[in-house]
Amino acid sequence: MIVVTHQTSVHVFAVHAVHPRQIRGTDTVWTAEDDAEERASKVSTDPDVLAAAVTRFTLNTPGERHPAALYVDGVRQRLPHISDDRRVLANGLKGQLGR
Repeated sequence: MIVVTHQTSVHVFAVHAVHPRQIRGTDTVWTAEDDAEERASKVSTDPDVLAAAVTRFTLNTPGERHPAALYVDGVRQRLPHISDDRRVLANGLKGQLGR
């Protein structure tokens, strides 16, 4: 009997754009965190985008997700999230609902 195993990533990384009044659906999904962060950096500089977030998902584990990175104007922030009300951005900065 031959057993074939496939090496797969346990995690995937999704990029989301944060707009003033909504968080858009997933822009892209990557198997490499570096690729996801590079894309998020670029997306965060788009017009009308407050930030771009990278979320790490664990495959085959419902509900298992963690903020991995946050970019504002192309710059990686120290804290990888925005508050739910979008008034407190990463690093404690007070955000505007419209730029």
